[in-house]
Amino acid sequence: MLYADCHCHLDFKQFDGDRHDVIADAHALGVKVLVLPGVDRAGWGQLLKISAQYSGVYSCVGLHPCFLGQHKDEDFVVLERLLGSENNIVAVGETGLDLTVGGLERQLFIFEKQIDLANRFGLPVVMHSRKAHNLILQVLNRKPLLHGGVLHGYSGSYEQAMEFWRRGVYLGVGGVITYDRAKKTKHTFARLPLDSIVLETDSPDMPLQGSQGARNTPLSIPLIHKAFCSLRVESKARINDQLMRNALKLFGIPD
Repeated sequence: MLYADCHCHLDFKQFDGDRHDVIADAHALGVKVLVLPGVDRAGWGQLLKISAQYSGVYSCVGLHPCFLGQHKDEDFVVLERLLGSENNIVAVGETGLDLTVGGLERQLFIFEKQIDLANRFGLPVVMHSRKAHNLILQVLNRKPLLHGGVLHGYSGSYEQAMEFWRRGVYLGVGGVITYDRAKKTKHTFARLPLDSIVLETDSPDMPLQGSQGARNTPLSIPLIHKAFCSLRVESKARINDQLMRNALKLFGIPD
């Protein structure tokens, strides 16, 4: 089977010692597509270097709300230049809203600015949301994503998920569905249309049940896929085929 990890931070320092081996091992396991979201301007260069070095590795560039204090207005000049010149960039992000870190007015400005750039350059948007689903939906009502997007690490209700899907936003799910306590999330992903879902690890974070405290890697994707299949009525082959199609379509990656 072939898989896609639609959200993994392989540029983070936790992978500095063995990044090549992690990517090679993931590819050998069938994880052929790795999408790396950016979180701040300082990391964009590393992202682009990695995606240029390895086949099947793709970059997103964006400004994450949890790094709000690092973001400057001039970052948008650099972002715009990169979007106009780099072929390995498949999305704008990771952006979004996080109501646990403060600075909401500034977060909204940065988020909406990135939506504008994504729409202008024909790219989807990779979104982070913490306690902000309703607010993000309000933003998307004002500023529709012309080329879609994905809400990564989704753990909300089925009803909210469908509101995002109606706006062209895929729902990303990872290791949370391996936890016994994640009943609501499991129920949601058991019911969602199969063509609305992508898998992710959020490496090095979000380890699977039984591996709490350990570094997560894209090698977890087959286990997440297995857990996901246990929630669904479709065959494993049908699920695998559709999830890969979803990932390629979302990020505009050739089949």
